[in-house]
Amino acid sequence: MSFCVNCGVELDDGIEICPLCGNYPGKKGESENPSFSYPSDIIQLHRKENRKYLWELSGIIAFSGVAVCTIVDLSINRGLGWSLVSDASVLATWVIITLFLYARKRVSIVVPCLALTILAYLFIIDLVVAGKSWFIPVALPLAITASVSAVIVIILYRIANFKGLNIIATAFILISGFCILTETILDKYLNNVVELRWSLITAVSLLPVTLIFIFYYYRLNRGSRIDSFFHV
Repeated sequence: MSFCVNCGVELDDGIEICPLCGNYPGKKGESENPSFSYPSDIIQLHRKENRKYLWELSGIIAFSGVAVCTIVDLSINRGLGWSLVSDASVLATWVIITLFLYARKRVSIVVPCLALTILAYLFIIDLVVAGKSWFIPVALPLAITASVSAVIVIILYRIANFKGLNIIATAFILISGFCILTETILDKYLNNVVELRWSLITAVSLLPVTLIFIFYYYRLNRGSRIDSFFHV
């Protein structure tokens, strides 16, 4: 038995090329494929390949679904109807999968692209579905508000010192505001009169929990412990 001087893996006698790192076992640094000198490089390569295969498989499934729905709709109705909704849903899902496969760690790319994808999907659904238009008065402001709220939470978490209970409290405040805005927009759109009901109940219910989180966050920052505070 011998060991590779580059990665340390145990080798059988007569092995000339290390099967793990691709180097010559007895000569450090010499490799037929220097780009894979370490096991971590090989693991990273496998991850990239798996991500690529998953993306290709999801693309094949998505576009196959679009083709099937479109062909069936054309065959039955002699035109495009319900298939436009299903096609838009499948394509939007595939775009979201692509974002999380290739840009999930780049928040500055994922959040705006995700918001644009959702807005485009809602706009297409509004065009396809017959009836009163709801994209501009309802979907657009709600989608923008949700995106801005997500960006605020991410900025506070990454830049400011919001990494404990205070980030949960901030999220609760934004959720309360979003609920109030949602009911306001829906009441205005449906009844042309704003009468806040469930959103106020939600906001009032979240308020004490938010205050408790903020209180305990600053108590813990001052060195207090929860068990000593409750005399446990």
